[in-house]
Amino acid sequence: MWQPRSKCRLFGLLAVFVMGGLAHAGTTVPDWVQQAAASTVGSYSPETTAVVLVNQTDVTVLESGDYIEHSREVLKVLRPDWRSDRDLAVMFQRGEKINSIHSWTIDAAGHQFELKDKDFVEAAPFSFELYSDIHWRYCQAAAPYPGSIVAFEYEVRRHPWFPEISFLLQDANPVVQEIISLSLPAGWEYKDSWTETTAVRASQPGPNQWKWVISGLPGIDKEPQMPSVVALAPKLDIAFFHPGQVGAVGSWNEIGRWYTGLTAERRKATSDIDTKTAALIEGKPDFDSRIHALTEFIQSEIRYVAIEIGIGGYQPHAAADIFRERYGDCKDKVTLLSVMLEAAHIHGSYVIISTHRGLVHPKLPSTGSFNHAIIAIEVPETTDATHYRSVVTASNGKRYIIFDPTDEYTPVGSLRAELQNTYALLVTGSGGELIRTPLLEPDSNKITRLGHFLLSANGTLSGEVNEGRSGDFATLERYRLRQSDQHQQINDLEHWLGRSLQGFTVQGLNIQDAEVRQKDITLQYRFAVPSYGQARGSLMLLRPSVLKQKGMLVEHKTRHYPLELGQTARETDTFEIEIPKEYQVDDIPNPVKVDMGFASYESKIEVEGSKLRYSREYIVRDLSVPPEKFKDWASLQGTIGADESASVVLKRVQ
Repeated sequence: MWQPRSKCRLFGLLAVFVMGGLAHAGTTVPDWVQQAAASTVGSYSPETTAVVLVNQTDVTVLESGDYIEHSREVLKVLRPDWRSDRDLAVMFQRGEKINSIHSWTIDAAGHQFELKDKDFVEAAPFSFELYSDIHWRYCQAAAPYPGSIVAFEYEVRRHPWFPEISFLLQDANPVVQEIISLSLPAGWEYKDSWTETTAVRASQPGPNQWKWVISGLPGIDKEPQMPSVVALAPKLDIAFFHPGQVGAVGSWNEIGRWYTGLTAERRKATSDIDTKTAALIEGKPDFDSRIHALTEFIQSEIRYVAIEIGIGGYQPHAAADIFRERYGDCKDKVTLLSVMLEAAHIHGSYVIISTHRGLVHPKLPSTGSFNHAIIAIEVPETTDATHYRSVVTASNGKRYIIFDPTDEYTPVGSLRAELQNTYALLVTGSGGELIRTPLLEPDSNKITRLGHFLLSANGTLSGEVNEGRSGDFATLERYRLRQSDQHQQINDLEHWLGRSLQGFTVQGLNIQDAEVRQKDITLQYRFAVPSYGQARGSLMLLRPSVLKQKGMLVEHKTRHYPLELGQTARETDTFEIEIPKEYQVDDIPNPVKVDMGFASYESKIEVEGSKLRYSREYIVRDLSVPPEKFKDWASLQGTIGADESASVVLKRVQ
């Protein structure tokens, strides 16, 4: 994992804390807590769990480049489920020191409680890392009941690997006042970068001191399928530098230059790496066959294991160590792959990116915006790259295949949805360039179902479905299959079919090409459903869309944030139903066709003798729907739902 170190509020949104602390009665709450508690809270929506009365961070940069971070926060609890949104925690790493940490609570009855240093416990925040020297000090607030005032204060000496401080200025709870101050040594300078909506001008309360005050930040309300809160929230990044270093930090190019220097010595080939590379590309003279051989080796033979100590959150291990031990994290995999590509006379560059699509802002250069590393494989000028979907062209005119070697099942030339259509930093030899990753077309993610069914005179439906999956659909299926045995696979199929059918029986399941990442995965399953056809006297009602999997319920409320669609996709269903000789088709629903731009849906029913054929296609072209088009989305879902519920009328033959 690429592991940025930034202000703990950002990370506090991504963790859940479960251990409580001990409260100490008879304490004296500091004046700054009392003053904040006396401020007017205002009125908020019933869903608001807490309101932050004041959040203040004072940063004092030292001549060494370290800085002292002193933070105070006071909030009022409005709902019992406050703990699901916020807790008392501070992150730190080796080389940093927590000087003090405290919390106070004033409950609705006026009782006062204090949590001292010994009441806070320490733990690692990331379960997917084998080892990391990043730790949390955390505790649950004492008496965090509706009406309580909770205050949290800490001071940490920070040792930044890159001279910047990142702030997330908003989360689920509204903030009455956010205060940030910066004190620099004499002659030092800074550069502040903001997302567009929140920028304020700094005041200067003293020499080499600056202060920003932001008032009235609303909370980010929860909405179904909304983007990540860290992608929606306004942000501030402050870069600081020694005298004469103006422009040396605070730009994408300089972040790229810094990372180039950090990784240069790690990208050295050894005789073992060269020998293995030569063996992998033997008999493969062309660009395509070589990159397939090398990327598949990294995906299948280098296990994902994260060990991050000190600057190891940013800096990869040496290629020789990664190759010898056969494991590494995302940046390690990129490092070894780039070295092997160079041995095959193909150039690869680091791309640092966030898995929270939309988090990186062009006007906010910051290492804290990233949490993942992937690779850009340079395409030779004479090579046709049209069959690769994940290609971008940089400002220098060079073409690159954007590829994630950490993703075990997504082949080179493709890219999973969360890494598409978002900003990322291409690290070049001379610096860095912010690029936008490609948006893959719907055909990159396909589900194609072909079902053949027989309907009996008593209404029982039985048959088989052949289903092909590609792209993200295939990747997700392969990850699921890797973690399940045949019994669990049947259970999963039954759960999935249960969303469309009642009283069914699964009669077989066969899965093909699950381990061949270059092929579509194929599922074949058989089932029977008694009373699928509903007899109504001489009539029988039959739902031709046997598997109702496209439509979803929509909450008809005003939408504030984009609605995330998951991935671009093309899904097609064709279901053929053999009608029993005792019945004939009497009436069929009208064809459906609707196109909202971001997605389209169409279906039709055809009758050929005793065979009924239902076919439909659902295409998703964008990764999200803007709030102003939410009504179109709701209308589309209504159309799909009506089509999936529509019935064909069969009439008994006289």
